[in-house]
Amino acid sequence: MTNDEPQVKKRNISRGISRNTTTNRHPLNVKPSGNSLIFSDKALKEERECQLGDFKSFDDELIMELLGYIRNPRDLKNLSLTSRVWYAYIYDEELWRKLYISRALKEEKEMGDDAPVPPLGIKYWNGSWRRTMLHLPEAKEAKIQLPDNLLCSDVLFRPYQCSQIDYDDLFKDIIEEEHESYLLKRTLNEKFGIPRYSEQWMTQERFNEDFTNKPFILTKESETRWPSWSLPELKSRFPTVKFRQESVQWPLEFYSQYFVSNSDESPLYLFDCQSSAMKQLVTEYKVPDIFKDDIFTVFNEQNCRPDYRWIIVGPTRSGSTFHKDPNATSAWNANLTGKKLWVMLPPGVKPPGVGTDDEESEVTSPVGVAEWVLSGFYNDSVKLALDGKCQIGITFPGECMYVPSGWWHTVINLEDSVALTQNFVPSGALGEALWFLKRKEDQVSGFHVKDLKKSIEKFVANNNVKGENMDVLKDWLKDVSNKTLDNEDVGECSHFAKLPIYEYFVELIKAKAEYANLLEDGMKTMEKLEKEERERSEPRVVPSKKWDQLVEQEHQSTSAFSFNFDESENDE
Repeated sequence: MTNDEPQVKKRNISRGISRNTTTNRHPLNVKPSGNSLIFSDKALKEERECQLGDFKSFDDELIMELLGYIRNPRDLKNLSLTSRVWYAYIYDEELWRKLYISRALKEEKEMGDDAPVPPLGIKYWNGSWRRTMLHLPEAKEAKIQLPDNLLCSDVLFRPYQCSQIDYDDLFKDIIEEEHESYLLKRTLNEKFGIPRYSEQWMTQERFNEDFTNKPFILTKESETRWPSWSLPELKSRFPTVKFRQESVQWPLEFYSQYFVSNSDESPLYLFDCQSSAMKQLVTEYKVPDIFKDDIFTVFNEQNCRPDYRWIIVGPTRSGSTFHKDPNATSAWNANLTGKKLWVMLPPGVKPPGVGTDDEESEVTSPVGVAEWVLSGFYNDSVKLALDGKCQIGITFPGECMYVPSGWWHTVINLEDSVALTQNFVPSGALGEALWFLKRKEDQVSGFHVKDLKKSIEKFVANNNVKGENMDVLKDWLKDVSNKTLDNEDVGECSHFAKLPIYEYFVELIKAKAEYANLLEDGMKTMEKLEKEERERSEPRVVPSKKWDQLVEQEHQSTSAFSFNFDESENDE
């Protein structure tokens, strides 16, 4: 670390939050499950069972699962009219959201490019998934009210509670502190914060030597450093262009309607890389110089690089649950409008509330970020931060977050936000990328099979190089020579999980003279990571003093040796 690094002011402020938040009453007066214990009423129980009929013995989870098998909106509507209790179950937004998305995906698959946009021929968003699918204006929606405690259900109440979360109130302390840090352009809280550095100060040399594996925020040099795009501005420029919003594709005109009026627990997040608009937008910003050092450009030159540049748009309360960036890449994320809260944990530290298998290929966590926060896992992250195992911070408009390879992170939009992000492989993280492509080949994603095959064919034909890697590439080409390949993402087609991407990556690097030293260092790092992986997987042998004593006796004995354990003694 150089001596001229900006100095920071030490602070000691707790960033925990109170989970005793006030929630607006459910629109239909559904109550939390605990009310049924506190306000038990035999008459209400009999009334509820009467309204449910033969389904009275089913728990809430099973009822909602069964409702999910009803594929016709009209059938759901008719069932909801049979009783007030059924109306409350079928009022659930997630039920209608899943129905809409499943029908939209089916339509897209069957009709391809001829599928209507927006899907299902629905041109107007009516404020909720239910009203939108039923073409029901809000003014004509039934405003029924359940008697107090007739229906007490966390399955129905909790999503509504999450949809009403007020992050400005919940995170007011950290927002205030981080805003001061933003104005001063330096870190104020060493214990929790993600350090801030100016783009001018963070040189390539500093980045390569000290910061490749550390999160940090680049502060803006001027008000015009990044585009100040907002959703209304983008909509005026690209009103009919299809953008990807998670599982659906909507034009910005339709997404804008949803954006300003929805009751989702986790609002749809626009995360787009392939729209026609992106071809224009990527020409309107400048990548920070320190992030131009990108070894994955060898795939660009061969026309087979996975998608790596995205525009991200999300309303307040939207965000991404905990994840690591694909293929062990690092990333930068420039916040153009709005502010985002980041919770980041280094490799080897599992995020609170998140479960994974040993290979981290399967990740389980609460449904959305609001549920994660309200369940207390954010406060658990604060405790980890006190032990130096987590970092928490906020990016404001014009700031750019660096996310190192292998770091877990979740992002919450505290305001309506627009951002740009790119994945890349800096020189200092080449070893991690090599290790991932070699050892985690079943988790590699983003490469498109047809493009990859064409690229490898061309490379093999134009490079008369011998070696084990080239033999692997040639054997793979022979194996797929008679197969019909489409352009599936390798992450979506398990039968191509063994693509020779690691071998191809190594050969592409070798082909560039300026990368010779980088490859040597990267291989050393990869070997170190492989050694650590082997040590973790080997059974741990606990030393035994009794065994050591017996072995010592054997060495000292001149006669035949035999073990004689005293059952009254225990190994220490």
